[in-house]
Amino acid sequence: MKLKLVEKKDEAKGTTSFFLEPERPVSFLPGQYIYLTIPTLIFPDSKGATRHFTISSSPTEGEILRVTTRMREESGFKKSLDELPIGAQIDGEGPNGTFVFDEGEKLNNVFVAGGIGITPFRSMIKYIVDKNLTTPIYLIYSNSDNDFVFKKEFDEIVSSHPNIKVQYVPTSTEGHLDELKISKFITNQKFDMSQPGRAIENWKLKISSLTWWLCGPPPMVDTMENVLGKMGITSNHIRSEKFTGY
Repeated sequence: MKLKLVEKKDEAKGTTSFFLEPERPVSFLPGQYIYLTIPTLIFPDSKGATRHFTISSSPTEGEILRVTTRMREESGFKKSLDELPIGAQIDGEGPNGTFVFDEGEKLNNVFVAGGIGITPFRSMIKYIVDKNLTTPIYLIYSNSDNDFVFKKEFDEIVSSHPNIKVQYVPTSTEGHLDELKISKFITNQKFDMSQPGRAIENWKLKISSLTWWLCGPPPMVDTMENVLGKMGITSNHIRSEKFTGY
């Protein structure tokens, strides 16, 4: 399918969203990705002219597809994408992927994002908000610095949706996520995920009862899977997606 570039938006330092209008409506689930091919690269790239990107927009936001990516100087593809003028045509394929949110599942969810691994979670959270779902979500968002993508939007959502909580972790000052941090974040929560919005005192969440969603660069996901395993969380409670190409 053909996609027309209709907007670019700087989201944070070195991170840009591209808004694409498909030639026909695209049906997708929150968390899925699409392949993008630039017909003629402006800058050479040894990996070719095709990449896949998670759709960071929600199916509830209309026909325009949004993809958000870290811009890398060494990536000829991303430099070419950034240089495309508004109105340029891009080839697309998809959507694809099974790392998706299903509103029919009654789960207590912890989303753990590393860097640009936040993109599928932005789609899922926006979907939950727009559909007025009471699905319990606790987002733990780690980033190398304090320039968190979508932070303003997440903060606004948290202020009006008691079922959604966000914990920001700037790893440059607080270090990487480990068993101690994860346990502290979860057990310090003063809300009952089985009854969103209900505040309770001296309440400790049973970590093993949660469904854990992990997304980020492979080393981060591998580390988190190891951490969760040490905490006694079985693989059937863990869903993961590794973002390569960093």
